[in-house]
Amino acid sequence: MINEPVRGTIGDMSFLAVPGIDALRRAVRGEAPRPPIHHLTGITPTEVGLGKMTFEMPVTRWLEDAVGIIWGGVYAFFADAPISLALYSGLPAGKLLSTSELSINYLRPATRDSGRLIGRAQSVYLGRNVGVSEATIEDQHGRTLAHATTRCVIQDFPVDPDIEPSVPEPAITDPPDPYLRTPPDDAWQDPAIFDTDKIPVMKKFIDGVIPPGPVQLLTGARFMSVEHGRVSMSWPASPWFSAGGPAMYGGALAWACDTAIASAVWSTCDAGAVAATLDLQVRFLRPVMLDGSDLTVIGEIRHSGRTIRVAQAEVLDSAGRRVALATGSSLLIPGGIEQLKKGRRADEIISG
Repeated sequence: MINEPVRGTIGDMSFLAVPGIDALRRAVRGEAPRPPIHHLTGITPTEVGLGKMTFEMPVTRWLEDAVGIIWGGVYAFFADAPISLALYSGLPAGKLLSTSELSINYLRPATRDSGRLIGRAQSVYLGRNVGVSEATIEDQHGRTLAHATTRCVIQDFPVDPDIEPSVPEPAITDPPDPYLRTPPDDAWQDPAIFDTDKIPVMKKFIDGVIPPGPVQLLTGARFMSVEHGRVSMSWPASPWFSAGGPAMYGGALAWACDTAIASAVWSTCDAGAVAATLDLQVRFLRPVMLDGSDLTVIGEIRHSGRTIRVAQAEVLDSAGRRVALATGSSLLIPGGIEQLKKGRRADEIISG
């Protein structure tokens, strides 16, 4: 799916010719081109005000792993849009911002019953060079799922003030956008496969003995190696991960970091246990150009306690340069697999 021709507009700079809030109002009204991440996941701006931004995204089964769990990295992917654009709404024409740090606390996991994610963000501080904002993520039932903060860097980006605003491209409906399709039936496995040592099972995914889960099919993520407390994976620098610009959307990098951290923790879980990510802090070090090359993402345990485990992730580009660093902690839940086998939802297991 990630190898299909990309949909959406990349490189449109006409929005920089007007104040941020005017550009965002056009996007909310559907008068601006949609970026590739919209076509991939359905993430869409729905409301904007000065210093405020709201996005929504459907909770589709493409966001699930092979046993039906939706991991916290989905929140990180989603949050980066409203939380950065809440700041952008206060910028004058000719200004551009990029996320330098994203921190998120996971409060409750999403499930297929969540319907859609709603991210409401507001600006906390907007200076000449740096801005800080925060966001909450809810589901369609009004349950708070996560809280995030960010720091963004503001830069000048001169643009012709007389440039004509771009308009949306004609919609493509055959085939539908990726998030609107139905994942293959063999993308899900019985949770009982993890009711044993985790590493041999994880290696079966690497060897292709077990087919990839829906979220791997959607993102193109592939695990390359796994050992106790350490995983390495590849994540494509695909144009599908563009938020409209030529560099990878920060939320996609955060998603990759969370996947590596959660997987490193997962590799240390006892038979029958599961782990729930509690938080994630990502520092973005350099932009990643969307040239289709593979990023290398390494997750490694740094503290292994009885109930809390802390891991870090680093992302390297195809030239071996570090582009992002992250840390995160996870809660171990003994007997979680047995509860999944009995049909309990992930949010019920974690909340007790």
